[in-house]
Amino acid sequence: MSKESDGDSVYLDSPRAGGKYKITGTAASMLGQLDVMRRALLTTWLSKQRRAGIEYPAITSDTINSVKTLQPLTTTERIERTLLHFNRHVRVGEAIEFRAPPYGGASDPDAQSLMAISETLYLDELIAFLQLLEEMGLLVDKGKAIGNLRYTPTAAGWLRIEELVLQAPSTSQAFVAMWFNDAVLAAYFDGIEPAIRDAGYRAVRIDQKEHNNKIDDEIIAEIRRSKFVVADFTCEKEKVRGGVYYEAGFARGLGIPVISTVSSASLSDVHFDTRQYNHIVWDTPATLRKLLAARIGAVIGDGPLKSAPQ
Repeated sequence: MSKESDGDSVYLDSPRAGGKYKITGTAASMLGQLDVMRRALLTTWLSKQRRAGIEYPAITSDTINSVKTLQPLTTTERIERTLLHFNRHVRVGEAIEFRAPPYGGASDPDAQSLMAISETLYLDELIAFLQLLEEMGLLVDKGKAIGNLRYTPTAAGWLRIEELVLQAPSTSQAFVAMWFNDAVLAAYFDGIEPAIRDAGYRAVRIDQKEHNNKIDDEIIAEIRRSKFVVADFTCEKEKVRGGVYYEAGFARGLGIPVISTVSSASLSDVHFDTRQYNHIVWDTPATLRKLLAARIGAVIGDGPLKSAPQ
């Protein structure tokens, strides 16, 4: 596990925690309040933050307190997360390999990553969980030597992975959460919308979509259909837009990436709970378009509507 510090927070990269994160001194002192199960739930929270595009999720005292109220993943969720982990790390014919007790394995990075993604508490539980997937016909252990485990998806496992990938949100839609006011019209029409289009996606802003449902229901439905969310936190002085925070938080809770932007004039009004996220700070719509398109390409990747270079 690698470790760095900036004075206020410690930056770590730990396979057992699923990757990179940072933690404040106060939060580190509170970790002893969490039992083994709650620590596993904290790891799950970190994984969701990374999937939302946050390179270094920040663990604060508020995070520790909120983890105490989280519910464990369901068995189905754990199975699906594990299969998608195999999809990200191996190709057909390859395997994730580690040692079984008493031959080692507890400190193996591959085993620790699997424990993090499957919300298992101990190595023995991880092995039992993988054996469950083997009984379901989704994984097979190709290990030949005693104590050596080599798990890879079966044919049925790869087909199930394909189904899960195809269930992902719309690959072309991006939801935009922002203040509906003339003051930011140019930011949307000359900055956010063309940036999303430049990256190969289609922007959806709820005030521009005709619907007969309650607006809250329509917002939730469109966020669920979206590949990612752009949340612009520009606001009147000291009048934060609560709806934008709600929509961004809802998306992050679903594991949908959120790209945060804010005008330089409103930067000081960004709520302290969200300052951990890397905001694109803009002065003009042209700057916003350029920076946002680059961020989408780096975090999300090019969309299916991106035009080929001329």
